[in-house]
Amino acid sequence: MTYDQGAWQFDCEPTLDDDQVIQFCRDGYLTFPGVVDAEVNQRACEWLDGSATAEPSFVPAGMSQADLERIRATHEPSTILLENWFIRGVLLESAVAGAVRSLLGAGVGLPVLVSDHSVDCPAPAGEWHYDADAVFGPELRFVEAFYFPQDTPPELGPTEVLTSSHYERRRADPEGDGTAVTSAGPAGTIVVHHQTIQHRKGASSAAGRRRMLKYSYWRSAPPQRDWIQRADFDPRRADYGVYSVARYAAHIYAWLCGRGDDYRLVGGQGWPAYDIDQAGPAYGYASAAGYVPDWRKDNDDDYAQPTRVGDYR
Repeated sequence: MTYDQGAWQFDCEPTLDDDQVIQFCRDGYLTFPGVVDAEVNQRACEWLDGSATAEPSFVPAGMSQADLERIRATHEPSTILLENWFIRGVLLESAVAGAVRSLLGAGVGLPVLVSDHSVDCPAPAGEWHYDADAVFGPELRFVEAFYFPQDTPPELGPTEVLTSSHYERRRADPEGDGTAVTSAGPAGTIVVHHQTIQHRKGASSAAGRRRMLKYSYWRSAPPQRDWIQRADFDPRRADYGVYSVARYAAHIYAWLCGRGDDYRLVGGQGWPAYDIDQAGPAYGYASAAGYVPDWRKDNDDDYAQPTRVGDYR
């Protein structure tokens, strides 16, 4: 693990393999239960509650100590990013860092903004929503993280995400179709997710304060397939999800491999559709001609014509 304070980046060995990268492309999130040390979690809670002394490792250029004190008191207390214990214990936690490095490539840009989504419980569930800056497309230039520094059982209303909702803006029935997933977990749980995913605050029935911080990691390198590569992996037989999801998940995966502009769909039962009972690999993998997913939802059949490099509309 290398941490460059001046460049505000880190690098480490990737820890995901192709199937796990595709899992993220398909589902839109990865969960790391209880990975942050108890001491760091306790300090994070005390820092957020104002009972811990601020000890920034440096003062960013153009800012003063007064600026740091003002920022700490807001709903975006981003000066926590300057605390060495938070950098080492949360941002660079090994399991999370390895996964983020796998998805974003070398020289991952560290967060510059933190949002405090702590709430007093009990409270009703929030509305399902996409963040206002949601962008739909195959590119993965950043990922978002939720960090829960205290035990967060369902009774404390952990954030819920809607599986595979990061490829189109839609209103679904997550309670009815079983696609809602809770972030419930022990203290130190971190959820890394596609920023464009539908989510909400869960309903809480217990009394107390549910703390949660949200922040993003950023890409600085061109996409390439430089994560763990197993000799037995076959992209033609990977699980990209059901038909309506697979075409989008495979497009994200292709972009991450550096082949986003060459990605084509032939339709029908062609790749990336796959059924465990089929007698051989699906036709259409690496086709030079065909369609692209309709990321802008302009066409009833959910396919679009590729018009120029980098244009997925």
